[in-house]
Amino acid sequence: MSEPSPAETIVVATFQAKPGRGAELLAEFSELSTEVLRDEPGTLRFALYVEPDSDPLRLTLIEKYASPAAFQAHLDGALVGHLPRLMDLLASGPDPVMLKPAELTITGDDTHTARLRI
Repeated sequence: MSEPSPAETIVVATFQAKPGRGAELLAEFSELSTEVLRDEPGTLRFALYVEPDSDPLRLTLIEKYASPAAFQAHLDGALVGHLPRLMDLLASGPDPVMLKPAELTITGDDTHTARLRI
């Protein structure tokens, strides 16, 4: 089975927009995501999902970093410039949760077991 790097950092964060501010929040995340993907090579995943039919808009961000240092680089990078605006648009959140892969014993080849990881 393909093993994840023990240094990988996974973060899942939920957010809720202030009433009527969902479109602005998505626009701000669009700008932030563009910068993160361009400037942070240690950010392996930066995927934003919306909760269907939520009003006000609810979002979940799934992040994967190559290492704790890459996560720290993200915290010190593009996020800094966007944080005041993001916080102004949020009714709640961010509510981040740091995760690590569960230790599972799976029989199968790497093609199958790789699907167990983000």
